[in-house]
Amino acid sequence: MFEPSHNPGHLATTFGGRTIGVVQLRVGGRLYAVPVEAMDFASSTTDASCPRGGFFVQGDAMGILVDQGATEQQMRTQVMEGCAEAVRHLSARFLN
Repeated sequence: MFEPSHNPGHLATTFGGRTIGVVQLRVGGRLYAVPVEAMDFASSTTDASCPRGGFFVQGDAMGILVDQGATEQQMRTQVMEGCAEAVRHLSARFLN
C-alpha cells in the first residue's frame, strides 16, 4: 500500500528546465515524488548559478537535473546518481 506522495517543489519554476519525469523514492515510511528536469548545460543562456546536474535542494524546491544533450544512457546514469543523493539527503533530514 502506497502512502500519499510528498512533493516539496517543482524545478520548472526554479531553473526553467523541461520536465521529463518524476521518480518516486521511499525513505522510511514516506514516499517522495522527485521531479526530473532536463536542461541544456552547454547553452550560454544557462545561469552560472544553476546546478550542473544531479540532485539538488534550493529553498523548498528539490529535484534532479540532467543534461538534455546527454545520451539516453548518460541521462539514466545521472538520474540514478541523483536518486542515490536524494535518498541520502532525505534519510539524513527526516530519519535523524
